[in-house]
Amino acid sequence: MAPLSEDVDYIQLCVRRPVYLHGYAAPFVFLYAGWIYVWGAIIGFEQFEAGMVGCAAVAMLQVLVALFCLWSVHFRRFCTCNKVSNVKEAKLVKVMPTPNNGYPELVPLLQEKDEHGEIEYSFMFQKTKYVYNMDRKVFHDVEFPVGETLSFYQNWAGVDNGDEASGLQRIQRTYGDNRLDISLPKFAELFLERATAPFFVFQVFCVGLWCLDEYWYYSIFTLMMLVVFEATLVQQQLRNLSMIRDMGAKPYNLTVFRGRKWKLIQSDELVPGDLVSISRSSADFVVPCDILLVRG
Repeated sequence: MAPLSEDVDYIQLCVRRPVYLHGYAAPFVFLYAGWIYVWGAIIGFEQFEAGMVGCAAVAMLQVLVALFCLWSVHFRRFCTCNKVSNVKEAKLVKVMPTPNNGYPELVPLLQEKDEHGEIEYSFMFQKTKYVYNMDRKVFHDVEFPVGETLSFYQNWAGVDNGDEASGLQRIQRTYGDNRLDISLPKFAELFLERATAPFFVFQVFCVGLWCLDEYWYYSIFTLMMLVVFEATLVQQQLRNLSMIRDMGAKPYNLTVFRGRKWKLIQSDELVPGDLVSISRSSADFVVPCDILLVRG
């Protein structure tokens, strides 16, 4: 199979199964029932410790399966989703990037109506939008108008020669805004990500083993120190992300030619096809995007 783009190797369309049919739920109902049967019919309920050890082993296996769903996108897709071939049935997309281009993700499949009332299917991966071509039956990244001749751009009259509102909405829906947002996650999200990391889970497992011995007070103290340490790292990470986001270029006013007239807009409202007057900018900032100099 040929790569979808330079960044995406392949994708899989998926639909999420009900929670009770997930790999960490339904199979373990039978495991618990089977062990209880073995405990009562073969071992005997009077062997209480042996029965509880078996239940604890099954519970630990269930926890590991649930954790592997967090650690591996492929395992999560296998345990929680079914593959589908029809894009109209899909709700999720498993995206596998090309080597050295990030990690696989399970992203939602977006559905939007275009100006003709038809549903457009797309998904976002690494800040890039991929849309579904109904004729070719494949996803592709958004194509920008960069392959025309120089005379075409020199004679271009700006966005929306006719109905500006409908044309602008269509372009904004296709390409999005001219901004690169660095989203700031919540403290609970980052802490949960670190608390479910394999090494932290191993440390908590060791604390649980120590609690079975006479070192429970030492174990509780160690667990508290681990939680405080991870919380401190999360807080530092949030400060770093906030600092990086504040370093980004702030939007400013500039003049564009739309609807056969010059108007003032914010730099983050630019869309492909806008004619921008750099000399008319009200502030001395860097060029807001990649542009082609057609006059001047």
